[in-house]
Amino acid sequence: MRCLVYLTYCVAVSCALAVVQPLPNVQQAAPPAFCHDQECPKYSVTQSFTGYELRHYEESVWVATNLTTMEFTQNDSSEMFFKLFHYISGNNSKHVKIPMTTPVILKVEHGPGPTCESFFYDHFMVPFEFQDDPPVPTDPSVYITVLPPFDVYVKSFGGRPSFDEKMAMIESLVTEIADPSRFEERFYYFAGYDGPYTINHRHNEVWLVARH
Repeated sequence: MRCLVYLTYCVAVSCALAVVQPLPNVQQAAPPAFCHDQECPKYSVTQSFTGYELRHYEESVWVATNLTTMEFTQNDSSEMFFKLFHYISGNNSKHVKIPMTTPVILKVEHGPGPTCESFFYDHFMVPFEFQDDPPVPTDPSVYITVLPPFDVYVKSFGGRPSFDEKMAMIESLVTEIADPSRFEERFYYFAGYDGPYTINHRHNEVWLVARH
């Protein structure tokens, strides 16, 4: 599995990197259409560029699970997803069903080399009505976590991408930013906004956390 260190190297040796001019700041007035009337984390667009944008996310509460593996498979993805789905279906300390939110985000943190194990963290956002006192998961491999406010470079795309296709989008975003000092190299995120039965107008994102 390729590490982000390699992606940064690819940018460093690129022969022609375009200088991109930021566009005016755009505030989020309402949840975007790609949230499909589900709750999603609150953010504002602080800069827009050709092909990507910079967002500021507010603090939010999530339910998460994780695994460590050399190669991330579809079975791994499904197992993590259903652990979180069982939590919102009532496998929690209050035995309550919790509405689904969007996106499902997967944080990927690679080890130091191409043969390293990687760490994968899957997340559902806890609905706002539960964020002050979220039900405790009954599965010991599932936990509540808080994402503090952060800024993130975001590239959006459609379709039903494979893991390799998502990696290609990360590589594209790295190249477009064109400056490895502007983002975290140790980890990145994939964000998916659609259920498995959505066919048209699917929305996906890759995120690189901005450095300041």
